[in-house]
Amino acid sequence: MGRWILAGMIIVGIVMNSSPVLSMEKRKLEMKEIAPLEVEGYQKEGQDEFYDRQTAFRYMDGAAELYRSYGFKLLMVRRYSKTNHPSIVLELFDMGSSEEAFGIFSYQTDEEEVGIGQASDYGGGLLRFWKGRFFVHLYAEKESPSTKRDLLTVGEVISQRITKEGVRPKLIQGLPREGLSERTIRYFHLHPILNHHYFISHENLLRLNERTDAVLATYRWKEEKTFLLLIRYPDSKEAQRAFSRFKKAYLPEAGSSNTIQIENGKWVAVRLYQRYLLIVFDSPSREEGEALIETTYGYLKRRGGWLNKKR
Repeated sequence: MGRWILAGMIIVGIVMNSSPVLSMEKRKLEMKEIAPLEVEGYQKEGQDEFYDRQTAFRYMDGAAELYRSYGFKLLMVRRYSKTNHPSIVLELFDMGSSEEAFGIFSYQTDEEEVGIGQASDYGGGLLRFWKGRFFVHLYAEKESPSTKRDLLTVGEVISQRITKEGVRPKLIQGLPREGLSERTIRYFHLHPILNHHYFISHENLLRLNERTDAVLATYRWKEEKTFLLLIRYPDSKEAQRAFSRFKKAYLPEAGSSNTIQIENGKWVAVRLYQRYLLIVFDSPSREEGEALIETTYGYLKRRGGWLNKKR
């Protein structure tokens, strides 16, 4: 009897863990298919390099932690050369899911949108975009008069060869649309990423970890910038612990109030709803901060069941 139970557990484990999972060899083959051998006179140069979660540090040093925080699976590096042109380097990341591909892309979107992939960012000889479960980093080793045109040409070919589009994280649907600056939406899991975009504390007051999903977005009204942080925890108990810790450490004088004016004259508002934590930072007034919290709360009440499904 015991051996059949054990066998059943093994079979269930295999089904649960292998059905959506690609082997590293299959990932490599797919990435090689995505990256063209030649584009507009640019030819593949040398051998492709591959790095996984364990070996990424050899290529990226400390930057590997950023990609690992989004659960990336594999990186392929390919160089292209063309006579009398600077070499182009392709860094193609398999992030495992489109949500994570969007997440790493959203880490930095300060430059020009150029219409490649599902969203893109170009500036200073560097093209970044995401499509499906892939994040693409394409740059020229030196800038030249044709650098932008060349990078966009190569990037568009790569984008077309990624045949499946993906979806953004469902949590984004919990953000109110009025006043939202779309290019400022940041999706992440860990508190160092939050601190990069909006510094809270060196301590992990909000108890962020690999099992939490978070979105930070900027809202603009009358030239004022307000930040909305929306976090989804694994369960309501985790959300309650984070709520209590945040209020105690960040808003020690708030007492029973969930809205308070801080030293810089701006307002912070916080609300707990089931397994969600909503926080508004830098609101110009109590009324505007509470209004944004209430609108977000209304969105979650209407869409909460759908948002609670697996991404």
